[in-house]
Amino acid sequence: MHERTPETRRVNPVRRNAPQTAAGRLPPLSPAPEARMRIVNLSAGLASILTPAAAYADTTHQGNADMFKTLLSKIGLSSQVQPISATPPETIADLRDAVAARLRSEPEVEEVAIDSDNPAVLQVRLANGGGEAVMGSVDVTNIYGRLYTLRNDGDRKAAIEKLVQSVLVTVRRPELDLQHVFANIRFQQPGNEQDAATSLAEELAGDVAIVLQLDTPQSLVGLSRADLGERSVAQIRQAAQGNILREMSTLREERVNDHMIAYRIDDNPPLTPAIVLTDEFWVMVDKNFPDGALLILRQRDEVAVIDRKAPSALITARQLIDMAKHRGVDFLSDRIFERRDGRLVTVTE
Repeated sequence: MHERTPETRRVNPVRRNAPQTAAGRLPPLSPAPEARMRIVNLSAGLASILTPAAAYADTTHQGNADMFKTLLSKIGLSSQVQPISATPPETIADLRDAVAARLRSEPEVEEVAIDSDNPAVLQVRLANGGGEAVMGSVDVTNIYGRLYTLRNDGDRKAAIEKLVQSVLVTVRRPELDLQHVFANIRFQQPGNEQDAATSLAEELAGDVAIVLQLDTPQSLVGLSRADLGERSVAQIRQAAQGNILREMSTLREERVNDHMIAYRIDDNPPLTPAIVLTDEFWVMVDKNFPDGALLILRQRDEVAVIDRKAPSALITARQLIDMAKHRGVDFLSDRIFERRDGRLVTVTE
């Protein structure tokens, strides 16, 4: 269970990733003929958003410091970025304790325990309406980063409440509405044979997988076969195709420089990685970079492409990924990707 960016996942019963099979692989999502996309060029707002960024900038190749700061400023930040305090008003353990206290006030929460190995993590046990209890972890790293590093969330109480509700939705299962199902890209979780029997996730490339999610007001909820009822997986995939194209009507394309473009779904940022599964996205990329492009999925709410022929393209991609990983907020993948013969593959550096 994680913080819309809260996302929830059930740990027991488990929904994880099945091994890839030729017959079971989710196909790339193709746009409907009538689908139209509005690309809005976003005005850049430069912001030096954290100390590690400056440290990395000092060692960037061929003077890319400003570009790094610019691209980092795309992740949920407007031009009204507040200055960052050298000392946040609370530690991550303080925030964790506040979340724990709020969780304990809910009737479905049977137990909340602090993870001894990680000050940002809680272990939670939820009653499941007479069924098998649901156990999972709640990591406050993202909410802490959004409060005190990215400055996306200005209301601490509201941010905590959003996280708590995203946890509770695990047992307060919403009705499956086909208008709100999506095939998205997320970090690949380890699984076992029992998980594979119930999972709707499929390996994609490197350390990421395709997952089916339900978009609720509180969070993106991962779907398992048990959630489908009488609906087939084919129906869910077909609905997901149309839904992501609908969301792409607010896709923003921001050219960082001549060799790099960042993309974000303005109205629903956590769905942004899903655009990589559409042919229409790759038509855009090919038009901008006809000699090929490197893809980086550093964030759960951002996609960036770099001209394959740009000087030091691989070095630039690696440094941007490492910066995002160092920061830790909403991190998705540490691999570099490209598309070959219609399939996403990892790039050997």
